[in-house]
Amino acid sequence: MSSSFHIHVKGLVQGVGFRPFVYRLAKKMNINGWVNNTNEGVIIEFNASALDTAQFYHEITHHPPKNAIITSHNISKIPHKNFTEFLILQSNGKAKPNLLLTPDIAICDECKNEIINPLNKRNGYAFTTCLNCGPRYSIVTSLPYDRSNTSMSELSMCTDCTIEYEDVHNHRHFSQTNSCKSCAIKMHLYASSKTEIKCGDDVIIDKVVEAFLTGKIVAVKGIGGYLLLCDATNANAIATLRNKKYRPTKPLAVLYNNIHAAKNDVQIRNCEINALTSSAAPIVLCKLNSISGNHICKELIAPGLDCLGVMIAYTPLLFLLTQKMGKPLIATSGNISGSPIIYKDVEAVNNLCSVADYVLTYDRNIVVPQDDSVVQFTDNEHRIILRRARGLALNYFPNPFKEVDQTVLAMGSELKSAFAFLDKKNLYISQFLGDQGCIESQESYSETLTHIQHLLKISPDQILIDAHPLYSVSNYGKELSIQQNCNEVITIQHHKAHFGAVLAEHHLLHTNKQILGVIWDGTGYGDDEQIWGSEFFIYHQYEMKRIAHLHYFPQLAGDKMSKEPRLSALSLLKNFPQYQDAIRDQFSIIEWNYFQKLLVTDQLVYTSSMGRFLDGIASILGIKSKHTYEGEAAMLLEAKARKATSKQVEPYIFKLKNGEIEWKYFVEGIFEDLDHKVEVANIAWKVFYSLSKCILHIANLYSVNDIGFSGGVFQNVLLNNLIVEEISAKKQLYFHQQVSSNDECIGFGQLAVNEIYHQKKLFQQLPVEENNFTQLY
Repeated sequence: MSSSFHIHVKGLVQGVGFRPFVYRLAKKMNINGWVNNTNEGVIIEFNASALDTAQFYHEITHHPPKNAIITSHNISKIPHKNFTEFLILQSNGKAKPNLLLTPDIAICDECKNEIINPLNKRNGYAFTTCLNCGPRYSIVTSLPYDRSNTSMSELSMCTDCTIEYEDVHNHRHFSQTNSCKSCAIKMHLYASSKTEIKCGDDVIIDKVVEAFLTGKIVAVKGIGGYLLLCDATNANAIATLRNKKYRPTKPLAVLYNNIHAAKNDVQIRNCEINALTSSAAPIVLCKLNSISGNHICKELIAPGLDCLGVMIAYTPLLFLLTQKMGKPLIATSGNISGSPIIYKDVEAVNNLCSVADYVLTYDRNIVVPQDDSVVQFTDNEHRIILRRARGLALNYFPNPFKEVDQTVLAMGSELKSAFAFLDKKNLYISQFLGDQGCIESQESYSETLTHIQHLLKISPDQILIDAHPLYSVSNYGKELSIQQNCNEVITIQHHKAHFGAVLAEHHLLHTNKQILGVIWDGTGYGDDEQIWGSEFFIYHQYEMKRIAHLHYFPQLAGDKMSKEPRLSALSLLKNFPQYQDAIRDQFSIIEWNYFQKLLVTDQLVYTSSMGRFLDGIASILGIKSKHTYEGEAAMLLEAKARKATSKQVEPYIFKLKNGEIEWKYFVEGIFEDLDHKVEVANIAWKVFYSLSKCILHIANLYSVNDIGFSGGVFQNVLLNNLIVEEISAKKQLYFHQQVSSNDECIGFGQLAVNEIYHQKKLFQQLPVEENNFTQLY
């Protein structure tokens, strides 16, 4: 005998084919009822026997569509209803959303096969999608996820596509992005004169490929914004792109049609293949082969580096272009250096024509911008997220925080900006929004925040901001608190947020264990109003204490020091006049005299930054004196260290006194090795090896067996490898997994520290306990 039941499934259940999946399962089991999308997830009501109900519920919750994430589910018996068939009902979007947002999904193999099949009606069609792939987050204007709530709402399906859409056995059943050549998304090609070249879509593809083959640059619309593309084997085209984009040496990503093509240029392990072919399809840094099978211009693409950013075509349009091109393409964000990615068609034509020879756009608007995500892997195949954006944002699951009865907005940091929302049981972390140093980036941040609030129908009851008094995102948070009648604004120190982030990722906020936090980055406003960046904390019973940091050195010329490693070197050598000649040729006579005078004046600001410390070492070793892009010196130092031919096990010396790590012995050791003509690569390796030994010794000194790591310095693969090699057998190590260790994790970490605050008001400076020098190995 059958009864009526109600199933409620929450999570990432929209835009992943969940309703068609339930419909097909119900039809297979001869179950009558209905399934519906709502802003609180998927609702199913049906009639079935107890045995069928148990099987139906088990299949739904244990074998959902591959891109779905179920965060919670329940079933209940309801008063009997008469159902004569099984239906997919029209979505209901009245309630406040309580679900995860579906990210954009890379093109699937089935759609690729249709595109290259000459007998298929979608052969050569640049916007082929199905239930398992295509744009989602980037085109959604409101929830729930239906075509009418996307930027495809005005594009009607042809008769054939409508039949596919309504066919329960078709992989486009209820596919909201469905289209074909008969109801195509129209493409447009513009010349650098901003005039449209009138021709058919097939001709446009051929013209763009011809442009690549003749050394031209083309701006092509992707899922989250425009990409600038050119032939990766054409030195003149790459040089022109760098010159026009004001990007002299920053590494460029290379776009391939498939994994096999990429293997001609780089070494790709299984972990990297899995990432490249995943639904997120990020850029993956892979080790360069000694010889390029595709004859790409390696030194022009990644000057001085031994890794290449590899991208596999993740949209049908990019797949078509790379297939017809037959060569890899340079792919870099469609923007002018320092500005956010351009995603609006009019802005692309108006602004990118100064860089590109052609602009290729199409009639499907991008609602919210996203850069490509970037990841790399350590020797033990641990994933390091360098940029969390397209395909990875916005969801974070499982949510490590306790359910709240209010909405909390964490504004994040000024650099590598990303905000975070905690709304009851759901956690959202925005895509990478760039550095907030220009008006365009601030506008992009504001527009994205407004869009997310609109989608989720939320406004903050509490706002968390960074302690830096001059951060625009913090000031914006204060403005929002007034505009949106927010009850409370809480200030949270930057490095404590970093530590909170890695604690939250590993569900350690409520642990009874002592955790050592090693937080190394470039900059952060400290509790003592100095610039922190090499912090050691101990977390225990809701207390976070700063126990150690690098001995402060002058922050020369303010923010200029972060752009010029030579200034970090000069600051480190302030009390080593005998060594200063080593960097003398990095300055003009006028500069040298000026900075010498500045060096002996009373400095108002000092720093403990590990990022600046490593910059200084890179300058001392003659690797880099001025940055042309952020982190350049550290990246070149790491690449140099990987070329080491001799790996000494005797590290450079640190000493600890009164919570300060004296690094002067470290610097003296470097100059001693230079005097003995030790190869620079061997010294560079020894630098990172010594840092790993320093961490181990401090952990032993404080008798801590669990260590968490955060901060941009820990995006260094070599340092991660050495830490694992030297420490993992003795200690439990915690690295970031779903978020980046750089400042993109700050919003997430602010939420973590806020939860700690609710347990206990603390964060006081650790009293001085160590009065004698202790050798660190």
